[in-house]
Amino acid sequence: MKICRCLLAIAALGSWPACGPKPSSGPASPAIAAGTVSTAAPLAATELRVTFLGTGAPRPSFDRYGPITLIEAGNQRILVDPGPGLRERLLQAGSFEFFSGIDHVLVTHLHFDHTVSLPDLWLTGWLYGRRTPLVVEGPVGTEAMMRHFEQAFAWDTAYRQAVGVPAAGVAIKARDVRPGIVFERDGLTVTAFEVEHMPIDVKTRQRIPFEGQTLGFRFDYHGHSLVLSGDTRPSDNVVKNAQGVDVLVHEVQVPSPDETDEAKLANVSLSVHSEPKAVAAIFARAKPRMAVYSHIIPPETTEAQLRAATPYDGPLTVAHDLMMITIGDRIVVSDRPRAQAQSFERSGAIR
Repeated sequence: MKICRCLLAIAALGSWPACGPKPSSGPASPAIAAGTVSTAAPLAATELRVTFLGTGAPRPSFDRYGPITLIEAGNQRILVDPGPGLRERLLQAGSFEFFSGIDHVLVTHLHFDHTVSLPDLWLTGWLYGRRTPLVVEGPVGTEAMMRHFEQAFAWDTAYRQAVGVPAAGVAIKARDVRPGIVFERDGLTVTAFEVEHMPIDVKTRQRIPFEGQTLGFRFDYHGHSLVLSGDTRPSDNVVKNAQGVDVLVHEVQVPSPDETDEAKLANVSLSVHSEPKAVAAIFARAKPRMAVYSHIIPPETTEAQLRAATPYDGPLTVAHDLMMITIGDRIVVSDRPRAQAQSFERSGAIR
């Protein structure tokens, strides 16, 4: 009986300068030896950092994982849109400590490529050390979605508690949010605003009656600021909320010029996304210190292609996976240090 219980327990646990001439990206940071933790340089007291864990979209890609963005301010971490590939990118960016150390999630909208890794973050984080509830906030429907996840994995969570995983941390606190301030703590303020990603009639350009909501987010921290557009057509609300912001991160879709059935299918989403020329106009109106492309459709689009298609003469960065931008008096773009492997037993991840 003792051996069986042990077997069950085993089963349960199974820099770039700011706003100057465009620099070269340079080689990626060298991998860190197994058994060590990947750590980025500590943030100054008033700095804000964004790490692009995934810069792609629904289409699978070896190079650009789904949309996943990590925001850090002081000792606070907020994950925005847990898209495909979250588990692997979190291990590369911060190892087990990131799973247990992230307990607040914001969701821009309920498409699968922005939410599919929520169960993974919830359950992996709990299993490997998070002892506080996972807070998930997003548009109308977020609470219902998280309840369904809890129901879907009820057997899993009950099983693991039965073999000895602590119950603390398995809870979810989900909340549907409206435009306005959704988070305020220790100098960090997060404001949600509506964007234009709901379906439209492509002929009339009028919205089709469809339940739901899509959001962008603005982060303000000790005089520094960041805006994430979320998925959107060109939106006056993005311009309004990003006026003079330090960093504006905007999605983009490049139309396929082909006439194949596959190309036509790929282009159906153009009515709910933004083409490079239109994004350039948004950047020009908002006047951020730095403009950034992420959520790049299709994910194989190159930096050179995006720059050539974007008639914008301000500072422009094309994000790639595991790029980070540190926002302070200067805006510094670099690759986040990566870890190849780490032993959980020596990670100190339990909180």
